[in-house]
Amino acid sequence: MTTFARIAADTLKITPQFPLDAEGSLKLRPVLESLAKLSPASARRVVLDLSEVDQMDGSGIGAIAYLRKRLLAAGMSLDLSGAHGQPLSLLRQLGLARTFGLTEERRPLWANLLRPLPGMGWRGAQA
Repeated sequence: MTTFARIAADTLKITPQFPLDAEGSLKLRPVLESLAKLSPASARRVVLDLSEVDQMDGSGIGAIAYLRKRLLAAGMSLDLSGAHGQPLSLLRQLGLARTFGLTEERRPLWANLLRPLPGMGWRGAQA
């Protein structure tokens, strides 16, 4: 199932509730086709909410890229939101997270070493 919601006058949000794999991409295809036919007057921005998507493969990436290309050609934009787990990891590995508006920063592991331990000062003595 896929839900639609208008979250602002110029923004449409789509939430697929299934994996974006080969089978899921086929389910999403009619939705993508209808979105690609929208005019900028009806929605200038489309947000694809991936909060309900737990799995994604190359087919899902291809479907998202297809939609983005069609929307950009029509003068609209596509952002992703709610990506987590494996789909977020895949988008990051492919270098697509920033392209689709997923700009949350990840702290490097060594950043945790830059804080003192509880009860200890920076010099290792009791505070």
